[in-house]
Amino acid sequence: MGAWGVDIQSNDTYMDIRADFYDMLNEGLDVKHTSDRLIKNNQDLIDDPDDANNFWFALAKAQWECKQLDAELLKQVEEIITSGDDILVWRNLGADEDTITKRKDALEKFLAQLKAEQ
Repeated sequence: MGAWGVDIQSNDTYMDIRADFYDMLNEGLDVKHTSDRLIKNNQDLIDDPDDANNFWFALAKAQWECKQLDAELLKQVEEIITSGDDILVWRNLGADEDTITKRKDALEKFLAQLKAEQ
């Protein structure tokens, strides 16, 4: 995971998935087919514990921006955040406690945003 900050979008995986999502929409695919294709084509990221959360966060945010956030995806993202799974990834990658605190704040704000307009 190439990260340059604690914000949800501050990593390569997130930015790549988001760009791919909107590229596919611009090619004429709908949100569901775009999401399905991204999941199918990115199993390597989904299977990588360092990148999986960023994949799901990017997909959820893109769906949310299109006002079509899948309820199951929202549950999955909520579980990643509330279980502490994402924080564990950051700890395993060597993040210090100040960074962990900032990441927790970013995660809480992200989840609140996703839930705000359901």
